[in-house]
Amino acid sequence: MEEWKNPMYQFRDTTINSEYESWLPSSAMIYDNRYFEHEIEGYQTLYVEGREMLSVEMDTEKMTVGEYVLTQRLPARTLTVFYKLEDRNPESLQEKFNQLMCLLYRSEDVLISFKDQKELFYFGRYESTASVDGKSNSIVSSFTIKCADPRKYTKEFSISKFVKTALPYGAVPSSISLEATQDKNVRITNGRETISITNSMIKTGDKVELLIKDGKILVNGENKTRILDLTSDFKNFVIQQNDEIKCDNGVPIIKYRGVWL
Repeated sequence: MEEWKNPMYQFRDTTINSEYESWLPSSAMIYDNRYFEHEIEGYQTLYVEGREMLSVEMDTEKMTVGEYVLTQRLPARTLTVFYKLEDRNPESLQEKFNQLMCLLYRSEDVLISFKDQKELFYFGRYESTASVDGKSNSIVSSFTIKCADPRKYTKEFSISKFVKTALPYGAVPSSISLEATQDKNVRITNGRETISITNSMIKTGDKVELLIKDGKILVNGENKTRILDLTSDFKNFVIQQNDEIKCDNGVPIIKYRGVWL
C-alpha cells in the first residue's frame, strides 16, 4: 500500500502479519498506525460504537403541509471505544493510564481503522474519557474520538482520465498533477466545475500540482497559488462515478479516496 501525504493527514501502511494479530479482538482499533493491545500489556478493546450509519441534520421551515428543508448537513462523528485495562499492581495500573493517554492525545487528526474493516479509514483525534472506578485493578471504561470529518474513506486511487472506481458519494481529490505540454494556460474540468490557471508563466515541461484540500498550487515544487483564476471552483471540485476529467495542457493525474457515510 502506497504512502499518502496530505498537509492535514498522513497515511502509513497498517498491514500487519496475520499471525501477529490473530489474538486481537475483531474491533481492535489501529490509531495512528498502532494497536493499543500491542503497546500496553493488559489493555483490550471490548467494543466500539459510532462506526455505523450517520444521522443527517436538517434545518426546516414548517409549512401548511409538512416542512420545507432549508439546509442539510452531516454532523461530526463520535467513536466511543470501550476497553478493559488491568494490572495487579495499583502503581503499574496508573502508569498504564499515563501510557494510554500518551498514545491517545494528539493536536491534529490521525488515521484510524479497525481490524475487522481495514479497508475503510477515519480521521479523528482523542476527545474525552469516561470516569474510572478507582477501587478496582481491573478497569472497564471508555474514551471518545471526535471525527470532525464524519466520512469514512477508502484507500487512495490514482486515475488519469475516467473515474471508474465505485463512488457512491462524490469525492474531493487530494491532488491533481500534470506536466504542461505547451506554453499556455491550464484548464481542468469534470464537466461541472472548472479550475483555471490563466497566468502565462506556465511553460512546456512545468510540473503543476493542485493540492485541492489545502487550497494551493505548486509549480515545479514552488507555491504559486496566486496564479489561480479567482473564478475557479477550486475547493468545490468534486469527482463522481463515470466522470471524465479533461485538461487542455497535459494529462492530469487525479488522486482521491472513495467516500462512505
